[in-house]
Amino acid sequence: MGFRDGISAGKEASAQEGFNHGFRESVYAGYSWGLVRGISSVISTLPDHLKEKLTSNQQNKERFQKLYESTRAISSNKALQIFYSSIQQNGSGDSHELCEDSRCNQLDVLSKDLNDLLRDSVELKVDLGLKKDSAING
Repeated sequence: MGFRDGISAGKEASAQEGFNHGFRESVYAGYSWGLVRGISSVISTLPDHLKEKLTSNQQNKERFQKLYESTRAISSNKALQIFYSSIQQNGSGDSHELCEDSRCNQLDVLSKDLNDLLRDSVELKVDLGLKKDSAING
């Protein structure tokens, strides 16, 4: 293997490592955002009698509706822009793990709101499934 081949192989390995890291972060963020959109959409579109069975607390019903309206206001492209901006600002997409007020982006806040709502709504049993460590490793 010559000098040029070594340089090319090094560049390729570095690019692959960067891609893997970015993919891992974006899979977790995209999955989390999909859960927020999906769960809030399902609950908001249920008939009132079913909503009452699932969320006996009026305050939680209102919180779910507000979460749904907030997520509807963010298009997929806008969500991608928010994620990209958070990576540019923080140097990584890990803000959802260490989500302090100054580091939280709008997607992190909505995901945290969903987690809080699900914890407070004992009638709802939802397995959020994906852990960050298993996002790419299976």
